[in-house]
Amino acid sequence: MNAPTRPPTICFSKQALPNGLDVIVRRDPRLPVAAVNLWYHVGSKDERHGQRGYAHLFEHLMFEGSQHFPGDFFSPLQPLGASVNGSTSSDRTNYVIDLPTAHLELALAMESDRMGHLLPALTDEKLEIQKGVVTNEYRQNYANRPYGQVPRLLSEALYPPDHPYHWPTIGAMEDVSSASRAHVEAFFRRFYVPANASLCLVGDLDEDLAFALAERYFGPIPGGAPARRPEPPALGPLPDRPILVRDRVELDRLHLSWPTVPQFSPDDAPLSLAGDLLARGRSSRLYRRLVLEEQLAQNVSASQAGRELAGTFSVIVTLRPGKPWERARDLVDAELRALALEVDPEELARARTGRLGALIYALESIGGFGGVADRLNAFNVFLGDPARITTDFDRFERATTDQVAESVRRLLLRQGGEPAPRVELVVLGRRGGTDRGATLDRSRPPTPSAPVAFRAPVPSRRVLACGAELWAVPRRDLPVITASLAVPAGAGAHGPDRAGLASLTAAMLDEGTRTRSASEIARKAESMATSLWATAGWDGSYVGFRCLSAHRDESLELAVDVLRHPTFPEAEWDRIRGQSIAALRSRRDRAEAVASQVLLQAIFGPGHPYLVPAVGTIPTVERMDREDLRRFHDVFYRPVGSAWIVAGDFDPDEIAERLDAAIGDWEGKAPLPIEPPSPPIGHRRRILLVDRPGAPQASVRVGHVGLRRNEEDYVAAMVLNQILGGQFSSRLNESLRERKGMTYGVRSSFDARRGAGPFSVAAAVQTDRAAEAVLEIAREIEALLGDHPPTSRELNDARRSLLEGQARHFETPSDLVSRFADLFLHGLPPDHHATFPARLAAIDLDALSRAASSRLRPEGLVAVVVADAGQVLGALEGLGWGDVKVLDDEEAP
Repeated sequence: MNAPTRPPTICFSKQALPNGLDVIVRRDPRLPVAAVNLWYHVGSKDERHGQRGYAHLFEHLMFEGSQHFPGDFFSPLQPLGASVNGSTSSDRTNYVIDLPTAHLELALAMESDRMGHLLPALTDEKLEIQKGVVTNEYRQNYANRPYGQVPRLLSEALYPPDHPYHWPTIGAMEDVSSASRAHVEAFFRRFYVPANASLCLVGDLDEDLAFALAERYFGPIPGGAPARRPEPPALGPLPDRPILVRDRVELDRLHLSWPTVPQFSPDDAPLSLAGDLLARGRSSRLYRRLVLEEQLAQNVSASQAGRELAGTFSVIVTLRPGKPWERARDLVDAELRALALEVDPEELARARTGRLGALIYALESIGGFGGVADRLNAFNVFLGDPARITTDFDRFERATTDQVAESVRRLLLRQGGEPAPRVELVVLGRRGGTDRGATLDRSRPPTPSAPVAFRAPVPSRRVLACGAELWAVPRRDLPVITASLAVPAGAGAHGPDRAGLASLTAAMLDEGTRTRSASEIARKAESMATSLWATAGWDGSYVGFRCLSAHRDESLELAVDVLRHPTFPEAEWDRIRGQSIAALRSRRDRAEAVASQVLLQAIFGPGHPYLVPAVGTIPTVERMDREDLRRFHDVFYRPVGSAWIVAGDFDPDEIAERLDAAIGDWEGKAPLPIEPPSPPIGHRRRILLVDRPGAPQASVRVGHVGLRRNEEDYVAAMVLNQILGGQFSSRLNESLRERKGMTYGVRSSFDARRGAGPFSVAAAVQTDRAAEAVLEIAREIEALLGDHPPTSRELNDARRSLLEGQARHFETPSDLVSRFADLFLHGLPPDHHATFPARLAAIDLDALSRAASSRLRPEGLVAVVVADAGQVLGALEGLGWGDVKVLDDEEAP
């Protein structure tokens, strides 16, 4: 079997409607699913001062209902199993809907209605609510996120104030806050028009019908005009000294950013490959130098980010505690000089193979961000040529070693080897230094076509010679295979005093074997574009790979080597343990991580394995040694009781033969999994407040003990959660975001494990409304049990959403492996997903009522708030939940 040397050809058809809308259609019948992907050629670069943030604001407003589909955009679609999303960049805005093909016409009707008829439904109230939501998004993703201010600071340093890239996509909050309806409507009329858009439809559809539906719904909309690309001003001088920024973080971070070239320009591909050579994979130059040899860095990345008007080459180094950023900068510069002198043909070949593999893996998904539909639209919008989805790789294939080196010399270095003008930004942590008409009748939504029944695949199941099971799910649409061994021992297999043991054992497996060093393992995998992993969750540990099918045998041999013959080298253990401790310190930078951990400690009693994170704590990791890892591996990594889950381009009999040849002599039986005990649920409410002075936002968690994965009422609980907070149109999100505008989003979940995991509600809210958020969450939970139980409509919508959305979870081989590994580890049969529709159909209002009564305990809720205590303590005490326990930020777990 020969390895592919270029991507598979992606066939499609393209037509332009008379109003200027490009329509691209590709038939892909592997699942009864369609991807509706719409791009507008507008982003933050098309704004002016006073409008900064308008493009992103419209990403929100487009989900608030249109003239013929009032109400939010999610409500008609999510009950049909649709996945709905949108995103904005500096250069474009995209909207994605992935849903059963039977509802394609509805998606097109709604998508076209918000293009042609959004403004009649836009009210001052909607605008004000979404302005508040955007402000909360800014607090959550920028002001209250570790290193969150870096994108703004880099943009301001790299580009002058009149340059379209001077501000980040989210914009300036003063412009968002002052936005009037007249101003935003004018912005919409200019950019959100057919002639400035591209529609791509991919999936199990009829091409002629798809074009006809696009013409029917989008054709009557007046075309407008394509957006003219702004002419950027010349770049001014860059800062001549490092920008030092203090942040509430544990690990210092160095950013080196050079202004470079736009996307698709001649130097774009060579610089992208240079970034790969420097920092993609463990065999890359900077990873070897900074992480492995000098052990200065926790991690390092390097990349060329080309945009329409300009590009940036960036190196980002997250430092180990106490390590000097100046030394890291000097080593980066030394490696740049070395790269400019010589590029090894072998390392360039590995980089090209990695790029090819990443592209083929991306083609596994038809929808979502980065899938086939999104990529076809990207090449159409930016180049006018969707066929570049197949041929764009030629740029990387043609780039020579001399071209890569020359691009580095000319764009990143001066003559003599000194760095070319760039921005040096250092984040110092806690211990650091200083109305359009249409003739189409839109009064009624379209009638869905006959649904295509989806039945989840059922793996073939057999026992291998060594005693391990093999669950095989062949699918031959792309030359890709994903395989994973599932071992029934994860973080739940040991107590909290040994927290992190399963995770660190897995992390050390590919750090050296009897015949290969860590760097040899990395080089071998990267030369094949194979992703090799060893990880651990709560209920299992996993060793697996994703590869191009031509490299199946070599990838399997490599995975088996790290599975069976790890040596846990002392030098690598010292590094991995140090990195783990640094990462645990860094976790505390994120308020949401602190809130989640405090909640776990409050609801799980002493000695319970779920008391602490699966990755461990600083004390438990510090106490751990290599012998602990060896013992865990020797005891639990055994064939009997484990299973290989394999999906993709293979023959089941052949893969069984290959596995028998590779592990036929493997022996032993893993201990039977132990189910952790279920702690009692309290009968009084409690509030814990972690005082984080100056925090710009409050992170809120509310919850109690949940349920096990194999509970009989698991499906009923999932339906109940859909209604409460499991999707955008849930009760909680409707209350906290859509009606009150206090948060960017709120979600509830049951984290079902082998033992009863946590049930929790999570939100980041305005600080002055933290107590109100806690109260509203409790009220919505109480309502399900009291005066507002689930309605028949909510039940039907939730069931339909879960049923019709099932197919999307079986799209890629990696999806299949993940889903079936979960079944194996929890003792569920291979046909469990195939029989899901019958179990779901059996859920009625009585079943929901029983699930709510047994799984929701409002009287025992625990609330955790991470915020500035001076701003929230009084209001929290006023809730009447008893004394508020205040924890110092530095002392919180």
